[in-house]
Amino acid sequence: MTQVRILIIFIATLSYWSIHLLTSSQAVLPADQNIFDVCSEIFNLLFLLAMLAVNISLAKRSYDADDGKWFFIGLLLLLCGHTHDLLDEFISINPLVISFVLENAANNLGVLVLTYALFKWSIRYKGQIKTLQEQKVILTSVSNKDPMTQLYNRRFLNDGFKKQLDEVDFAMQKLSLVMIDLDNFKSFNDSYGHLHGDKLIQHAAKVISEEIREQDFAFRYGGEEFLVVIEGDKSTAKRVANRILDTYRNSPFSIDGNYIHKTLSIGIKQLSCKLSFEESLNDADTALYSAKQAGRNCIVLSGETEQPYHYKQHSTATLVQL
Repeated sequence: MTQVRILIIFIATLSYWSIHLLTSSQAVLPADQNIFDVCSEIFNLLFLLAMLAVNISLAKRSYDADDGKWFFIGLLLLLCGHTHDLLDEFISINPLVISFVLENAANNLGVLVLTYALFKWSIRYKGQIKTLQEQKVILTSVSNKDPMTQLYNRRFLNDGFKKQLDEVDFAMQKLSLVMIDLDNFKSFNDSYGHLHGDKLIQHAAKVISEEIREQDFAFRYGGEEFLVVIEGDKSTAKRVANRILDTYRNSPFSIDGNYIHKTLSIGIKQLSCKLSFEESLNDADTALYSAKQAGRNCIVLSGETEQPYHYKQHSTATLVQL
């Protein structure tokens, strides 16, 4: 039997019972009637009927109607209780046990049933929220990672990470950009093929992820180029960059038993409130270009200037040859 039929039968039975009480019980004197209680009970009854209509409407759309059934039962009990509360304003219901059971007990039991229904619903809702959060973490992790290197990708840098940087006070927290590029990668690709080129990129990414600290972020910026955001000033960034360059240069990487000589070029720029992220990124990229022009296999620190760094301003950069 559907909830609609149950509600119709319940209201019909309650109406018949109410008419019976009105015709067979002693009326309360008008002077003893409280108009405010009458208005309050009428409002409660209308509200309960509206909630029952909503409950039935939601039950039709829900695949799990168990919680809805408990809400439905609780609302019916409250409807019974408040109907007798309203009748009690006009008649003296006798015997008193009828008033107690159909008024006080029905209201109290209705509240308990609704509380139980809310408890069950909250547990299921929290479980669904937890599942959605876990799925979101998985999906976000997958969408934010470069599939080849498992470093963060350019999309996360542009969509998520930059928004986090907008809240950073660079006077209190020092951050530095480290741009890294594999030297002579095009020649390597031409000589050994793209498959080995991908392996070299993966090898470089592994070195970078192992040499940076837990609080640092590593991105595959594009192709054979990487970006590392270091928590610290340019001196800290230089030490981390030194480790990356030295480890990569001395790490074993061979093709068909032949050891491959490989190096990196690195440009560093410390973030500041005077420049936007894009301007600082451009300075780091320009410092990387300076490292390429200086012979590769080295680190260039961009000079501290209020204007975006350009390669022609070579005097504002510090060269660290390793």
